[in-house]
Amino acid sequence: MQPFTKSLGRVATLAAALALGAPFAALPASASVAAHGRTLTVRGVVVATDAARHTVVLSAGHAVDTVRFATASPAERLALGTRVRVVAIRLADGTFRELRLRVTGRARASLLHGTVVSDTTSRLLISGGGSVVAVARTGRHANTYGFEPTVGAVVNVGVTIHPRGLDESTISQIGQSSLIGLQGTLVSVNATSLVIAVENGANTTVQIPGSITLPTTIVATNQVELQVAYANGVFTLVTITDDSLAANQAANGVNQNQGGDNVIEVEGNVVSSSASSLIIQPGEGVAAVVFTVPSNVSDSAATVGARVDATGVLTGAVLTLSAVHVRQPEGDQGDNSPTTQVKGVVITVTPPSGTLSGSLLVQPGDQGAPVTFSVGSSGVNLSALSAGDRVQATGTFVGGVLTLTSVKVQQSEGEGNQGNGQSNNVTTDGTFVSYVPGLNGADGTLVILPGDQSSAITIAVPSSADLTNFTAGDQVHVVASLQNNVLTLVSIALHD
Repeated sequence: MQPFTKSLGRVATLAAALALGAPFAALPASASVAAHGRTLTVRGVVVATDAARHTVVLSAGHAVDTVRFATASPAERLALGTRVRVVAIRLADGTFRELRLRVTGRARASLLHGTVVSDTTSRLLISGGGSVVAVARTGRHANTYGFEPTVGAVVNVGVTIHPRGLDESTISQIGQSSLIGLQGTLVSVNATSLVIAVENGANTTVQIPGSITLPTTIVATNQVELQVAYANGVFTLVTITDDSLAANQAANGVNQNQGGDNVIEVEGNVVSSSASSLIIQPGEGVAAVVFTVPSNVSDSAATVGARVDATGVLTGAVLTLSAVHVRQPEGDQGDNSPTTQVKGVVITVTPPSGTLSGSLLVQPGDQGAPVTFSVGSSGVNLSALSAGDRVQATGTFVGGVLTLTSVKVQQSEGEGNQGNGQSNNVTTDGTFVSYVPGLNGADGTLVILPGDQSSAITIAVPSSADLTNFTAGDQVHVVASLQNNVLTLVSIALHD
């Protein structure tokens, strides 16, 4: 067995198991203009942590930004006020996934920029960058600035940092927004409203308009992200996202501009298009976003099934389309359309059981993240499938869930009429995220983010392999084969 190498053009071989990996994450507004999946370096001060969510919130003075980690450890060990430098990948919701983190110092004060969610005599809640941050009130700003911030005010808040939290020192209003991002635990939901607990239990009721259908996967106790319209004391839902799925989305998703100008950006697939409205599905676990189309904007090129980037401006509770761009098809991976077709290798098959849905996990045969199809009890029969089969699977989004509608076992190339449709070759290109060697002969763990797709891939690395010459952020090419029902790494090298 040859050793693994980082040299360009050199390829090394070993055996490993490939499985679907951990969530992906977030960082700052200074990076908000970058394309999804881009590797960026961001510096900031830790102003909040959330171990349950695996996140750390940074302030760089101009924004509040969320960094997502694969484990809870960074959120548990990084103290408030720690200065850090993070190399990260930007996700579709405007947050970032950490690749490398370095502590660079300490700070006793910082400046937060965001939108007021609530204001009481004891604390101020500020929304920005995919998180809500609490600031203890001191009362000093009222005499200095002569105003009390209201919900929707876009503010700069000077804070002093203590081990227990943040204390307000100054505050100034620089704008007003009716579009507010919320994040927290879904407490309850019914046909017309939901209740979300933001920042340690501050319950907020949000009205659900009749035009929005919530994904069936979003239920009470889920961590969720919301975009809401605020007017006349009422929060109205614009869209809702399962936070754990957003942590995996490097492509499709919803992102709010932090500038306080009521702008929302959506990447996804068109599910309905007319001269007056455009509805886009931003991926699994996200409520479709409804745009009103004004007479001076044309969406004629955004036909049903097209993958698009759309921008809209919220006026009152109406999201009005300002621009839409149709993306070019990306091969036949098919995992980004309302009618999705994937050609690849079956990784796992889980038949439905009672009221529980089953699932089919397929690794596309060229590159990209594994694609998960949900299978209901009355859906496609999976009994003839097994791991290793090469298939063509087709599905559609139902309530925000990619649901299998048909699957066909394909003959592997070069096998004539022999074999059962199994294939031994799968390749993927992506970003090297992390490598943790195994202990006492156990397998190590390699995590890769494939291209601009939505899910990370975790690779089990045998103890005989040495990947220490690879570093986070490297662009790599991986070849794998399926052996004993697991995808096995054949080779890994830096991508030319």
